[in-house]
Amino acid sequence: MGLITWILLGVIVLVAIGLGVGVFFTGLFRGAEIIAENPAVQNASEETKDFIEDKVSNALFIVTTERSDYQRGDAILITVMNNGDEKETFPDAALGLQVKNVDTGRSYNVLAAQVITDLDPGESKTITWQDDSAPAGKYVASVHSSDGDSAQLSFELKE
Repeated sequence: MGLITWILLGVIVLVAIGLGVGVFFTGLFRGAEIIAENPAVQNASEETKDFIEDKVSNALFIVTTERSDYQRGDAILITVMNNGDEKETFPDAALGLQVKNVDTGRSYNVLAAQVITDLDPGESKTITWQDDSAPAGKYVASVHSSDGDSAQLSFELKE
């Protein structure tokens, strides 16, 4: 930890000792309640919730993984769900999946049969991506329909 972190930690400990642990934590929780009750914070929370719901409900398809962090060499299950009202068509069996390392810009191909693949409304498909040569770092997985629509998600590979 850095010097500033140690100084802040020391100040917090001294304040907790000076006030008493009970008073310190009571004040801390009360401060959190006051911040949560602030109309600006509540408004920002509602706006964020509305934004996310709007984006998800308007998305033609949604891309998800089981988690956001993986170890190098792990098999990553990428699920694509058709969230729209119409059938979505994709250029291959991997649903046009592309995986790109954000740090290096290198793209990794996903081997798939070159057959047009459809996803009906509400239907989903899971694609496995695993590349032992991919270094640790941040990645973006994106799928592309034949109509040019796309969706993506981010994940990280760790050592």
